[in-house]
This record gives sequence, structure tokens and C-alpha cells, in this order.
Amino acid sequence: MKKIKALIYAALGVMMSLSAFRQEHYFMAAGILFFVGCAIAITLTSIGRLQITWDELGVTISKKPKPPILLEWSDMQKLKVDHLGYHIKTRQTNFRISKDKMPKELLKKIRSSIRENKAPATPQLPLA
Repeated sequence: MKKIKALIYAALGVMMSLSAFRQEHYFMAAGILFFVGCAIAITLTSIGRLQITWDELGVTISKKPKPPILLEWSDMQKLKVDHLGYHIKTRQTNFRISKDKMPKELLKKIRSSIRENKAPATPQLPLA
């Protein structure tokens, strides 16, 4: 989707720039090309930045150029699903994984760890 959005920006920017260039507004054409290039760069920068791995300790999230974060299984609190993907809330942070990129094994492990963390404590009987 982001590549399509960048392609649309490029097409519109070239058309606007050509129109300004034909009217002999050279600085306007250069400015349009500059801002279109910036919009395309901002749109495409987030592709491929998020890497998620998991093991017996927890989930490791690496979002370049930030250092990786280890989210332990015992810190998992809540899982919510919407049109954007899976939103996982932990004690440290929140993160989102799109539906098509979420591995089924990881989803099962996250759901089971949230269930374990929400297990009710044994009720304490009052001392008489």
C-alpha cells in the first residue's frame, strides 16, 4: 500500500511540475519536485524497519535504528484486534503487528501468556 501511495505522489508531482515548467515557473517546478521527493521518502522509510523475533524469554522487537527491546512473556497484558492488525499491550510498551505478518505460533504464544498473566489469584480467606 505504501508503494502505491508513493507511486501516486510521484505521478501527481511530475504532472504538477511539468505544468509549472511549461508556464516557465522554474523555481515553482523545482520546489514541487523537492517536496514530492520528500513526501515519497517519508512514505517509504518505514518499509522493512520492524523485525520481531521470539524465544523462551519473550518477544524481541527491533525497530531500526533504535536498539532492540525484550518484552518478557510475563509482561504481556492485553491483545486487541482491529483493521490495522494486532495491538499488544505490555507493562513496558505497546506494539502492533499487521494481520498478514503475524506468525500463528507467535499469536498462540502471546494469547496463552496473556491468559496465564490474567489468571485469578487464589482467594485469601480472612483469619478469624
